[in-house]
Amino acid sequence: LSCTQCVAAQCAKPSGGFPGGSCVFSQVYTEGSSWYAYESVDRVFVGPKDAASAADPRHDPYKADFLFGCQTKESGLFVTQLADGIMGMSAHPSTLPRVMFDQGRVRRNMFSMCFRRELRVSKMGIVAGHLSLGGSDSRADTSPVVYARNVAGGGWYTVFVKRIYVREGGGQSAAADGDDQVARNVDVDFSEMNTGKGVIVDSGTTDTYLHKSIAAPFEAVWKKVTGNKYSNAPVKMTEEELLKLPTVLIQLEGAGNDVNLQGDGIAVGLAGLIDPANPADAILAVPATNYMEYSPSKDTYTPRIYFTETAGGVIGANAMQGHNVIFDWERGRVGFAESTCEYLDENPGPDDGEDGPASADCRLGTPSLSVSCSDSADLSRCDAGGSAAASTEPL
Repeated sequence: LSCTQCVAAQCAKPSGGFPGGSCVFSQVYTEGSSWYAYESVDRVFVGPKDAASAADPRHDPYKADFLFGCQTKESGLFVTQLADGIMGMSAHPSTLPRVMFDQGRVRRNMFSMCFRRELRVSKMGIVAGHLSLGGSDSRADTSPVVYARNVAGGGWYTVFVKRIYVREGGGQSAAADGDDQVARNVDVDFSEMNTGKGVIVDSGTTDTYLHKSIAAPFEAVWKKVTGNKYSNAPVKMTEEELLKLPTVLIQLEGAGNDVNLQGDGIAVGLAGLIDPANPADAILAVPATNYMEYSPSKDTYTPRIYFTETAGGVIGANAMQGHNVIFDWERGRVGFAESTCEYLDENPGPDDGEDGPASADCRLGTPSLSVSCSDSADLSRCDAGGSAAASTEPL
């Protein structure tokens, strides 16, 4: 853009690598990373990795004229990380979901993202979930969607945290595996938890940060349940020990949830069993496999829930793992559904909405290995010498 077209930037003279008369802006982050860019507009769409797909006419209905920053300089984590840049997804008119909605490219002013629980990393990238614009793909979900009220009119998606629980015995779901998994309430002042900007749901923050007033009561309950002190120091443990660690449950003020969502039973993700007075509130389960970060090089696990905030807090990417999180701007809510977050190559149908496909045939997704090949092999027909024993049964 020329200087007469600047939207959220300042006109710059030809210097520092910027084109003459361009609209420049920059951002510096708390941990030291930074970038510098000039404003540009181009036709943008989300599609396959193959650059040739841009010529595929099937993508034309989804291309939008999008304002973005073309980076000329970056530092810190932007140099070393896999991604080449950063894209905000807040409730702001300039973000891609809203631009696509305003230009009629999608029917709903919403998007969803689903992070798989992945221990493997690669500099070449991995399939770690899926992102849906203008709707939500529910094909990999394992529980109904429950909604929390978005208490902010714009900007960050902000939820109201009402209670925190420590559930002994672990468990991956908001629903307990048995009666022995008892949720212990952490005695906190919810008015302090939600001060300042409030508690935001932010995939751009790797870990979860809650108000410092929660620290002492949380540590007391943790010590009672585990017998150990809670700290953010790395520890060595087995996978079995990891799975026995408590699951942290976060109760969020609900947004129009149907308490009869699952017939006579209480739907997974609703608060009826642990807070009968507020059965329509949403429960977000954060198991140890989410909040304990594993270091392959050191073979240690580090707890990544911090109680350091002086105002509000952040429900970060580690808490979002294993959930299909729906950011529904137009209805003022944030939805959570437990999910495998498997990426399915087949596109959802044309009538898909906030709750996923209206109808769809059975589709096979990318296979995931749950049992090793050696464990799945039937060796009962092999003799001591390693050759196959004679058998008349079909193999």
